[in-house]
Amino acid sequence: ITQGSYNQASGFALGAELQTAYVRRLDVINRGFSGYNTDNALTVLDKILPTPQQARIKFLTVWFGANDCARAKKPLDQNVPIERFRSNLKAIVTHPAVVAHAPNIIFLTQPPIEETMLTDTAHQLGWDTTKVSQVADSQKYANVVKEVGQEEGIVVVDVWSKFMELAGWQEGAILPGAKEGGKNDILSSLLSDGLHLTSKGYKVIFEELLETLKANWPEYPPYKMPYEVKIDWEIAFGDQYWDVNNLSG
Repeated sequence: ITQGSYNQASGFALGAELQTAYVRRLDVINRGFSGYNTDNALTVLDKILPTPQQARIKFLTVWFGANDCARAKKPLDQNVPIERFRSNLKAIVTHPAVVAHAPNIIFLTQPPIEETMLTDTAHQLGWDTTKVSQVADSQKYANVVKEVGQEEGIVVVDVWSKFMELAGWQEGAILPGAKEGGKNDILSSLLSDGLHLTSKGYKVIFEELLETLKANWPEYPPYKMPYEVKIDWEIAFGDQYWDVNNLSG
């Protein structure tokens, strides 16, 4: 989900637009690894992050759950029991490679599952259709992300709840995406295969992420931060230069 966030083949790409929002201000580096769960992340974390001497991390997004809550054992056994998932999240944000930067950390909850779509995808790939991830599981893991965020004082972009809000879900009703409720048209427009995101889904998350950045770190306004490096003629424009005086955002 994170690895694919720069792919513009089907339209809008979250990662590409996020870099546009901070071009010449902050470099946006994608460290999403397809298929990885929180166990896997902890084994590679010190290999994929720079040292503070190489580059300083201002913001770090942590987006896990979709693989951790997987039920299927083939082709990969990705499931991480929910309490280990909880402890893994805490281990990630307290890992020495992260703490060394003292970054502003943002958690994202996983999107919901659209079970009918995911079952069709599993069937097409020859996988066990009785072991597909379930939307109820995605809710449980999303709740853990929010709980850890509250415990650790970490801001959370609640993707799961936003998608459910768009799908019209009300507490106590059948979860949109559950097989018993039939294929959900809204979630189907946000998810390409019942799990991964469409360009529309990425756009929703991008907008939620930008609102979170604006609300919590107004000193880093997307599209409107002063450029990090300017030469004389750019400096001469002052606050009329187009880095801060533009119609974007």
